[in-house]
Amino acid sequence: MLTVFLLLVLLIVIINFQTKLTSQVGGHTKTVQEPEKAAVTTDTHPTPHEQAAIAMAMHLYFNAHDEEPHVITIEEVEKRYSPWSSKIYGMRNLNK
Repeated sequence: MLTVFLLLVLLIVIINFQTKLTSQVGGHTKTVQEPEKAAVTTDTHPTPHEQAAIAMAMHLYFNAHDEEPHVITIEEVEKRYSPWSSKIYGMRNLNK
């Protein structure tokens, strides 16, 4: 169990290091943006509201399911003979 926790901590450290490294390589620094600046739309970056609308439209388009009738039907099947459930084979017939 200790091994699992140590690997989990190691994985967290690696992921944090990777995010710091990629943010430095890309030249982007993580700063808190003001709400006015976050809503500015450019040709390459849609606003968060537009991203949410696109994600919702894709979810509705790709995860469409057929409507199922809400009727439960139960068919009663006759029990077939099975030698495994027969009690006579479990008894010993010792005639002396």
